[in-house]
Formats: sequence, C-alpha cells, structure tokens
Amino acid sequence: MSLVRTLRILASQRPSRPARAVAAASRVTRQRAEHVPVTWIDRELAPAATIVHLHGGSYLYGESRNCWAWLEEVARRSGAAAAMIHYRLPPRHPFPAAVEDVLGALDGLAAQSHLRPGRWVLSGDSAGGGLALAVAQLLAERGADAPAALLLESPWADLTREDHADQELQVAARLYAGAVPRDDPRLSPLLGDLGALPPVHLVTGSQDELVEDSRALAAALTAAGAAHHHLEIPGAGHDPAVNGTGPAAQEARRFQIAAAHGALHG
Repeated sequence: MSLVRTLRILASQRPSRPARAVAAASRVTRQRAEHVPVTWIDRELAPAATIVHLHGGSYLYGESRNCWAWLEEVARRSGAAAAMIHYRLPPRHPFPAAVEDVLGALDGLAAQSHLRPGRWVLSGDSAGGGLALAVAQLLAERGADAPAALLLESPWADLTREDHADQELQVAARLYAGAVPRDDPRLSPLLGDLGALPPVHLVTGSQDELVEDSRALAAALTAAGAAHHHLEIPGAGHDPAVNGTGPAAQEARRFQIAAAHGALHG
C-alpha cells in the first residue's frame, strides 16, 4: 500500500459529525463510552428508542456524508435517537479492535442508561453490517442484552471469499484480519451461530458486489430457523438505502424505517 493511500485512509478515519444541512448543531452531541467516541443525533430520545449504527467503508474508511444523511432520516422517521460508534480501523488497528470497541461502547451506553432492553436496534452497512452481525452473535453468546432487531444493509459477512471483483476488498480483508484465520466467525459471521439472533432485516441490491453474501446469509438464517426479512431490490447496487437514489433508495429506506419503528415501538 502506498504512503499516499495510507495517509488518505488514516485521514478519513477521524470521527466526523453530520453536516449542519443534515442535522443542526443543537441536535448533535459527542461522548465517550468506555473510551470509544460515539456521536449522537437527538440523544434525548435515547431512553425510549435508539438506533446504534456501525458504518461501512471496507473496515478501512470512516463514516461518509451519505451515511450521516441516511442515519438521520431513518432515526427521525422511526422516532429514535441515532448513535454512531466510531470504532478503530486498520491498518493501525486490525481485528479485534473494532469488535472490542463496539462491545465496550454498548456496555458503556447501557451503563449510562442510554440503551434500555427492548428499546434499541443495531444497524450496519457493508463492513459495518458484517460487524453488527458478529457483535450480535457475541452478545447472544454471553447472554448480554440483545438489540430488539438487526438492520443489515449489503453486509460483508464472509471474509473468506476471494472472488470479489473489487481488489480493494481483498486488501481490506487482509489488513483487517491480520494473522487471524478469516473463517473465524468474529470475522466472517455468516459462518457463526445464527440461531439466537434477534429479528434480522436485510436489504441489498441485485447488482451489489456483495449480493452473494446477503443471499447466503438469508439462506443460512432460514436454515437456522431465525426470524428475518430479506429485501433484494432489482437493479440496485451496493448500499441502496445509504448510497442509492430514486425509487430504489426510497424503497430500501421505507423497509428499514418500518423495521426499526416496529421493533422499537411495536
């Protein structure tokens, strides 16, 4: 990896805030939960309903402007606070830093009464979707408070695959996994226990480079008897709700908003 590319990646990893056009400064706060930065939109709503989001970016990049705009809309229309966890990223911080940060932040937020049983959902897009799935499995394994639902968009759920057309995904997988075998369920949660998860709401596009991960995950959830809903939008690409436009993005967001609202207020 070139020095220029490394510097670009590291620069993108600095925790950001939503643009003022997305959320007025008065709606945005930042705190640390177990030393992990967390940025909130409408934190006062947290005791009643919260969406905790893990951003995508191939485990290399921080949250995008599109991600902030998506999170603000989905949370607002779901009647919920939004919390973005800024987990550490490679190349400086390979696995298990991201998993440890998310688990630690969730523990800290629960201890501060920001997350209450049955009143929060965990969401993630792309790499963040894979991370959210891995974290949910670990929460179930240790008998901790589980989210009311999982919202997964174009999740990167299997790092063992080497057939991605995007070469950056192969580089990112190596940088994130380090020396840990990529079939470890904490890296490839598609290979882990799916039977004890909360309801999973999965959305992808048929032209998504990770569509096979979503299809395999939906099939595995069915085989495990896990409650789930899978929306694959014909013709849509990667992260259709976060990065898409037009009717496909609207359909994806309506699906997610209905899922979040039903889980949090049903």
